[in-house]
Amino acid sequence: MRGLVLLDGLSLDLRAGEILAVRGASGAGKTTLLRTLAGLLPVPAGEIDTGGGRRAMVFQEPRLLPWYSAEKNVTLALRHLPDAPSVARDWLQRVGLDDAMHLRPAQMSGGMRQRTAIARALAARPTLLLVDEPFSALNPELAQTLRDLLLDLIHRNGISTVWVTHNPDEAAAVSDRLLFMDGPPGTFRLSTGSRQTA
Repeated sequence: MRGLVLLDGLSLDLRAGEILAVRGASGAGKTTLLRTLAGLLPVPAGEIDTGGGRRAMVFQEPRLLPWYSAEKNVTLALRHLPDAPSVARDWLQRVGLDDAMHLRPAQMSGGMRQRTAIARALAARPTLLLVDEPFSALNPELAQTLRDLLLDLIHRNGISTVWVTHNPDEAAAVSDRLLFMDGPPGTFRLSTGSRQTA
């Protein structure tokens, strides 16, 4: 029995530091695209070439280990670095969690947990960042604050990014290009243009 085809015939090149926003209806394959790019789903045909660079993902939920502190959650993603604790502390400071590094997820607000997840992803020094609606469960003001923080960190570090969102305003504000997944699964429209300023 053959399953539903969600992605077929997609060819995409991202420039260094470029942000591609991906929009579309639920079930159109947006998260499948991200998980495939992240290496979490197999690619039955074709290939994904990241040029040997690291990939990191910011999920819809922070996905932190509840028994570890914020610092330890970030450090776990850095096992390949000899100075992992120092790098983890640096990134937690960059996202404004200087005084919360010792807290466990249950002791943090939703925004603090999401900032920890952002620090974990960026501390891994990815060349490709995959963002899957990480602010959808937050209030609009906090979502905007964290979106601005993440964009600033992406730009400062020149990270190529694929950013999934349902929000058309967010897509326009963050992206250099927009991939719209519509119609039957696997149907795409790509628009180019410069990022709009808010």
